[in-house]
Amino acid sequence: MTRRTLLDFFHDTTGATDQRSSTAHRPPSADFLIYDDGYRTWTWTYTDVARHAHAFAAMLRAERIAHGQAIAIWSENRPEWIAALWGALIEGVVLVPIDYRASSDFLRKVAGIVDAKAILVGDVVDAEAFGAERPVWRLHDVFRDSADPVSRVPHADDELGPDTTAEIIFTSGATAEPKGVVLTHRNILANIVPIEREVAKYRKYMGPFKPIRFLNLLPLSHMFGQAMATFVPPMLEGLV
Repeated sequence: MTRRTLLDFFHDTTGATDQRSSTAHRPPSADFLIYDDGYRTWTWTYTDVARHAHAFAAMLRAERIAHGQAIAIWSENRPEWIAALWGALIEGVVLVPIDYRASSDFLRKVAGIVDAKAILVGDVVDAEAFGAERPVWRLHDVFRDSADPVSRVPHADDELGPDTTAEIIFTSGATAEPKGVVLTHRNILANIVPIEREVAKYRKYMGPFKPIRFLNLLPLSHMFGQAMATFVPPMLEGLV
């Protein structure tokens, strides 16, 4: 189990490689994410997530958003959020998550601090609050046309490494300006690799309980909520 960057985890757990990895322990066609907005339900498989992530990485490249530059995401929890995270990681683009309950003023401050090249928005936030200040991409539009197979987007090994910045998590604090915490691939792997190692010891007993189902009510903009929707379920052949 090699985990140099988060993409090693991504390729193994989503089947996003030309051949199924020896560490992948569920079929890529298995259901992964279920999202209900109150009107209809969407189901994405592990393969769907990988395909959408590569499509988004290709879009970032086409938009000339380069390695080390930042994009912000201001959205409720939804499958497209997770695909956007992986797509940004593939390209080495820094994702800056903002809680969808935060104000547009807060997001505007953060976008200025990180010089966000674009803002991804969900359906429950005020996307009109930014005008033409920065490109604003609606998640449901970005991923609507990315269902067809796309070529996998390779990442440059000399640019992406354990100390590459993966995300910047902001908090408003109690008193003053937003404060950002820079998280590298190594930082996030330090949390998920020990869990993955322990889970592996008990995987052989999970047969009667598959698929393990998760109900995630925590915002993806917080690392614990992100881990419980993005990183932990694949270790357990989980369904979120």
